[in-house]
Amino acid sequence: MRELLLIENVLSPCGWMKSVLAEHGCKVTRVLHVKQAERALSQTRFDMILLAGEGALPCVTDVKRLRQSTSLPLVVMLPQTSAEDLSTLHYAGVNGLVSATSSRDELWETAKTAYDNTPPKPVDV
Repeated sequence: MRELLLIENVLSPCGWMKSVLAEHGCKVTRVLHVKQAERALSQTRFDMILLAGEGALPCVTDVKRLRQSTSLPLVVMLPQTSAEDLSTLHYAGVNGLVSATSSRDELWETAKTAYDNTPPKPVDV
């Protein structure tokens, strides 16, 4: 079972994201901001991070902060996406980008592709 960390930096709830991922056998832990995410990452082993944000620029700051402490696959969901957003976020370290208007299948495929294309991390013994 994949352990996913969902960071909800948006005003509208992202319950549909959690339900889509749960339908595919994922366990999702929800937090409200990056500080809580950093705390969760220090306490639990996650396989992937999903960040739901209001816009590309605020997300870049959060992504850069997360990238200082983790190399986990990271997928961002924005209300709307553009080619410029994709380029900016990819450069910051994002592995996948979806729009809030994306279908449930698109969300799953983007998350799965980001997860599958990230090299496995060595396990601490």
